[in-house]
Amino acid sequence: MSRSRKNPVLAALDASFLIGAVCSAIFYAIMLSPAMKDSTLHRYTTEHLVEYVVVILTFWGLADVLRKLASFPREILALRQKWVPERKRRVPAMVATSLLEDVEAKPKWLRESRIGRRYVDAFSYVIENGADSNFRDHLQLLAHHDSERMNGSYTLIRFVVRITPVLGFLGTVVHFGTALNGITLDKMSDQLGVVVSEMGQAFNATTVALAAAMCMMFCQFVCEWIEKAILQSVDRNVEEELFNRFELKDASISPFLSVIKEANEDANKLMAANLETQTATWIEAFEMILQRLDARQKQEGQAWTQALETLHSRHESYDAVREERLRQILDAIGESQDRFMGQIHATIDKAALLRNDFSEVVRTIHGIAQGEGRLLELQATLSDNLRLIHETRQFEDAVHGLTGAIHLLTARHGGDGRKSAA
Repeated sequence: MSRSRKNPVLAALDASFLIGAVCSAIFYAIMLSPAMKDSTLHRYTTEHLVEYVVVILTFWGLADVLRKLASFPREILALRQKWVPERKRRVPAMVATSLLEDVEAKPKWLRESRIGRRYVDAFSYVIENGADSNFRDHLQLLAHHDSERMNGSYTLIRFVVRITPVLGFLGTVVHFGTALNGITLDKMSDQLGVVVSEMGQAFNATTVALAAAMCMMFCQFVCEWIEKAILQSVDRNVEEELFNRFELKDASISPFLSVIKEANEDANKLMAANLETQTATWIEAFEMILQRLDARQKQEGQAWTQALETLHSRHESYDAVREERLRQILDAIGESQDRFMGQIHATIDKAALLRNDFSEVVRTIHGIAQGEGRLLELQATLSDNLRLIHETRQFEDAVHGLTGAIHLLTARHGGDGRKSAA
């Protein structure tokens, strides 16, 4: 078979394989360099044949993923193109020829897009068979074929996703077998380091394989999600533009179509009349609502004006009452201040009088202090007299004499006090 007739799936696999091989060669050229010898990535990807196979398969799958991602912008731009003119009514099937020529006149990258191929196949069917009753089924069949081609295009990615975990477990088993193959009980302590090293390589192989599988599964999910969205957009676009665009070819249903067309025209006229009536009714109702709203707004404006005026008057009366109360308070404060000043002056006068009284008291105390010597002499005399009376046994006469002396002393002291007061 010539290369031009080669299966497109195999051609895609060849391109992905070449890109993956080049990427794998570049990767291992870097990993096997002396600068990367002690790195973690070198330890996980270069210690066993299984790890080489896993890495190569991963690059192969990633190359296919990149090719798919690179094709998505073209499909998205093609979906935004205007492929057919706007549909106003059904057109004859012969118009499909001019529509197909318009599609073929577009650039090659648009014609080779999914929506471009879908329009070409649909218009070719209408040109060959007319817009018969099987046209809708043919469009659905084209959508089904696109879906199958999309599922078939993920064969390589699914293969990488499924085979890498198996290779990881195979590497684990091989390493464990190598580690446990020559071990003996006598030399177990000497061989323990080799066994542990082989077990570490076994787990490294499993880790690399599972990481590669997870990466490819995520890439598969993203690509399928984007491509399914593109196919759904293509199906929806074709359905909206082509399902009811062409007139049916079958002549046996032409009378029915004419009757339906006349009935449709009559129904459209009735609907137009009803729509006009309803529109007029709604306009009147809307105008009434607007009038009521205007009246309501005026009433509310008047009510707000009255409320503001009432509030303003109350505020003015409150200001007057507040000013009156403030004046009364100031007057009361002034009166209280006057009374307080009077009390202060009276207190000052009393303090002056009290100062004079204190001067008299001081002079009196000074006089008493001067008469203290005389009182002491009198006390000594009285003591001598009492002793003599006690010795002479004349107590009654002494009492009478003492009483007279006391009265005399009292009289003298009272006279001195009146003179000092005067």
